[in-house]
Amino acid sequence: MQMTRILLGQLFDCTEQGGALVAEGPDGELRHIDDVPAGLKCSCVCPGCQRRMVARKGKIRAHGFAHHSDPEGQSCTSAGETALHKHAKAILDRELKIKLPELIIAKEGDQEVVVHTNILEFERAILETKDGSIVPDVVLELGGRRLIVEFKVTHACDETKIARIRSMNVGAIEIDLAGYRDLALEDLADDILYKAPRVWLHNPREADARHRLSERHRQREEDRKREIENFRRLYQHKHPSNVEGKGEFESLLRLEGLDQIINLPIDGAGCFVVPVAEWQAAIIHDLLSFVEKPFRTRNGVSGLKSRNWIDPNFRYVPDYVSTALKESELQFAPPMKAVEDYLREVARLGFLRAGRQETWYRTSTLVNSIEYAREVRERPIRRLAEMREIVTKQLNSLPEYEVRAFEFEDWANTVLPCRDYCVADAARYDEPEWSMLCREISGLQSKIRFSPRPGMDLFGLPFVGELQRSLDRKRNEAEQREIDRREKELAAENARIDHIKEMAFEVLDDQAQGWLDGPNSSLASSTPLAAARSEEGYGKAIEVLDKLRQNLEREEILRHRRDIAVANLEEQALSRYYDPDKARLWMRSSRPELGGKSPTEFTRDEKTAEICAQYLPTKRSHR
Repeated sequence: MQMTRILLGQLFDCTEQGGALVAEGPDGELRHIDDVPAGLKCSCVCPGCQRRMVARKGKIRAHGFAHHSDPEGQSCTSAGETALHKHAKAILDRELKIKLPELIIAKEGDQEVVVHTNILEFERAILETKDGSIVPDVVLELGGRRLIVEFKVTHACDETKIARIRSMNVGAIEIDLAGYRDLALEDLADDILYKAPRVWLHNPREADARHRLSERHRQREEDRKREIENFRRLYQHKHPSNVEGKGEFESLLRLEGLDQIINLPIDGAGCFVVPVAEWQAAIIHDLLSFVEKPFRTRNGVSGLKSRNWIDPNFRYVPDYVSTALKESELQFAPPMKAVEDYLREVARLGFLRAGRQETWYRTSTLVNSIEYAREVRERPIRRLAEMREIVTKQLNSLPEYEVRAFEFEDWANTVLPCRDYCVADAARYDEPEWSMLCREISGLQSKIRFSPRPGMDLFGLPFVGELQRSLDRKRNEAEQREIDRREKELAAENARIDHIKEMAFEVLDDQAQGWLDGPNSSLASSTPLAAARSEEGYGKAIEVLDKLRQNLEREEILRHRRDIAVANLEEQALSRYYDPDKARLWMRSSRPELGGKSPTEFTRDEKTAEICAQYLPTKRSHR
């Protein structure tokens, strides 16, 4: 009859009613519930407590073993574990060897190998025998030595048991079979002996190993303290210099206009034997020479090493030394960290960009600074050539004898009049200052020609003769303009006098000459002819003459109106007297009614004529 293969997990499984699936047969071998007859005929006992088991194989409940004396039919809780221990003991008793796990004790990078992985051969295996205050799963014996073997399926060995094992100072390992629950017991031998994971719960030699580790650790700590103190004594921090250095690379970097990114304060600067600005400049110089591949921090360190610029005392600095010195507020960093921090500071200033894996790339700010510096270096040559062309063009129109002794180089290096610099100095100035100087010299000839003045700034150029000629020309032109002005003013004066004479004779006729020659109060007692000599007096004389003409015109109108009124009144008088002479006599005779005036004298207009007419005879009279 084919027996059911018992799986490891079935030793610990149970039915819904708490029944076990495995029990121990009369031959000491394990039996599956499916392989035994029902009831007490199964002849099985509990592997844990050795009490009789009854096989319940009814048609309603799930099949399973139960303790015969237990009315509830509950299985013993240690039955599965004991069954496993018995099975393992049988395997160990048969083979008398087991693989021991490695035991390594480590502390801060140091370690002690207490046990190497090996196959232990022993004399016998003892099952669940009380040893001191514990009951080991299995105990292996070799001579007078013991090794406790614990098995983990559902749970690991608890801390209490482990503590007791340690107090007994007996070696103990734990074999983890939790991953083998679906494996048949008959297939577990190699796993128990060799393959299954196993760890040490305790090893008597572990304490000595830990003590040796602690001793070595203590010695290392003392050595480290002495080493740290030695580094602290050797390290002398270097600060950025207050003056420019004369180093090769510092000079090159300053020439490239990169003063801003060297001579920076960096922790660890005392690890280098050259000034701060020099080793930093060398790093940037090396970075600029990397064209085909990216520049890394280690490339900067390698460059300093190749130049023997790293102090031999600091070529290698342990991390613990660096940490201790930094924590003591010393401005320390190992060379690699100092170079990295320097490159990061340059990146913070915008001249580099950090990439992956400690790579560094140039930025447009760095490239533009170098290009600008090179342009500044080449600027004097280009600008002096530009100035030579300007000056040559300015001097081309001068007589040969005036420019014969002129030398451009001498002039360019001579301090300009009224200034504290020469043209060669100005060639290094910023663009606005240089452009202004070029404009002033370019326009010098035009300025001499059109706006000359004595003592004007000639910038040391041989324009003295040209300036004098221009001043003479301007003076002659000014004199001619003065003559022309006077002639023009005289012509205008004569024209004004002629015009006012013409107007005066037109208005005053034969009285004109008297008016022209006589003082006039409206002209500040000046005569009209004298006033007309100036534009202002002429205008006032014209105003006076216009007013005089208007007055004469008004007088003429009034005279004409009176003549008409007198004629009309005389005609009325002639109509009232038979004798015309009497009518005319009436017109000439004074009358008290008219204020002692005659009608002819009293009459000014029609109204006054009507007043006079009231005094004519009402009828035609002979008297």
